[in-house]
Amino acid sequence: MKRSLVGFGGLVLALALVAAPVAGQANVTGTWNITIEGPEGPAGATAQLTQDGATFSGTISVDQAEGASIENGMIDGNTMKFQLVVSVQGMDFALDVEGQVDGDSIEGQMTVPDFGGFAFTAERTAR
Repeated sequence: MKRSLVGFGGLVLALALVAAPVAGQANVTGTWNITIEGPEGPAGATAQLTQDGATFSGTISVDQAEGASIENGMIDGNTMKFQLVVSVQGMDFALDVEGQVDGDSIEGQMTVPDFGGFAFTAERTAR
């Protein structure tokens, strides 16, 4: 019986470690209001993100785009990286996004090949 309880305790601990974010790693789960400093002025976006360890996924709605998706979301410490694929006027653009997470805020850069980079900020509105 004692051996079974020790084994069960080890299993529970292992599952807890897998489900928990890595120590010192930012957590981006929640709803975020985003401001993108584009060439034609600021654009708004809203993201709903769910983190699982060192990866995240979610949905995003960009004010000036017909469609947008988040791909390859990764977290390393306080750095988040993902690709944002947006459709604007019938054309798809893939933006490389990198940001620094500081609690309930993010500051970063979106880079569009052949167009340059755009700064963005985000504030978490709900967890």
